[in-house]
Amino acid sequence: MRRTTMRIPIRTDNKLLQRLLLLAALVIIMMGIHMAASILSVLLLALFLAIVLEPVVSLLCRTRLPRPLIVVLLGLVLLMALVYTLLKLVAALPEFNQMSMQMQGLLTRQLADSWLPLQSMGLSLTPEAAVSLVNPGQFLSLIARMLSGISSLFSAMLVIFLTVIFMLIEVPSLVAKCQKLFRATSPEMQMVRQGIASVSHYLALKTLISAVNGLAVWGVLSLLQVKFAFLWGVVAFLFNFIPVVGSMVASIPPLIQAFVFNGFSTGAAALAIILLINLLLGWVLEPYLFGRNLNMSTSVIIISLLVWEGLLGMTGVLLAVPLTMMLKLALEQVEGGKTLARLLEG
Repeated sequence: MRRTTMRIPIRTDNKLLQRLLLLAALVIIMMGIHMAASILSVLLLALFLAIVLEPVVSLLCRTRLPRPLIVVLLGLVLLMALVYTLLKLVAALPEFNQMSMQMQGLLTRQLADSWLPLQSMGLSLTPEAAVSLVNPGQFLSLIARMLSGISSLFSAMLVIFLTVIFMLIEVPSLVAKCQKLFRATSPEMQMVRQGIASVSHYLALKTLISAVNGLAVWGVLSLLQVKFAFLWGVVAFLFNFIPVVGSMVASIPPLIQAFVFNGFSTGAAALAIILLINLLLGWVLEPYLFGRNLNMSTSVIIISLLVWEGLLGMTGVLLAVPLTMMLKLALEQVEGGKTLARLLEG
């Protein structure tokens, strides 16, 4: 006697299945990115630097000089600037580390006199306990470690330099290859053009604003005779690439240093001027220049910052926004990915 089995039809939502498969694919890709972070960090820095420099190279090519010559000369100028910055940072780090170790004791002694009226009002917290809660010495040591990480990243700048040079030289041939592979009106080609235009616009403006921020902080601290003004200018420039919180985090250490080592009046002046700079650049100029081009909410930017930091480290922090922009454009071209792309919108 033959046994018969009853098959119960199971209905599945094809769209739901597509989205689950897409999420699984994204998780696998993220694991691969994390495992190859050391290589991808260099390649991504080179790629985005090439995207920023391409409009400059195209403008200089109007002088009718050979494109390879223009690219090499521009690359040499940038390389010399990076080497100069790196040497100044490395020279300042030993004295900076020594200052960070002295910070907690000096701040405690300065608070001791002003703490007496608070203790007479019934405050049981001692100056030592109050300083240990903030622990400015540890905060400055964290900045020193992050600067050391950036300087170690600069140790790979020769590889980045050569990669950027070859990328910029081969841009015309790369465009010709893409036009052969895809039609000019194809969705793939439009996605590439839109992605490069959006990222180039964002990075160019962000680099300009970060440079203005770094120069302003350097100039203000130099005028106020705060030590390590150049170092704090570099920190302000780099941290301004970190969205939302970067400029605020970068302004805390020099302000603590100014209050402790230069006195209350200098610290108050530095606080007022740096706060004004951050407000003008971060809350007035950036929204005006970026407009709706960014199209990402603050919560999405913060989450992307945490995700890319976990995947790529410091490189992911600096490039969190452009990487998320590219991810959003890629999801819009994948079947079942438009819903995920909408979640990334502002």
